[in-house]
Amino acid sequence: MAHYWRIERRDADAVVYAYELDPASRAYGLVGIFHDRLKISVPFPIDIDLTSIGQRG
Repeated sequence: MAHYWRIERRDADAVVYAYELDPASRAYGLVGIFHDRLKISVPFPIDIDLTSIGQRG
């Protein structure tokens, strides 16, 4: 798996940690921490408003 995201809850908000596998070291490196908006192009383009996750109404 070349990419993975770790998603955590901070109070009422979601925080996404995005990681990518470095083929030379075969270790995962952090490529971004996203608080209000997850906007990233790899492994596919995505744009999510994280402030709306978990809200009701």
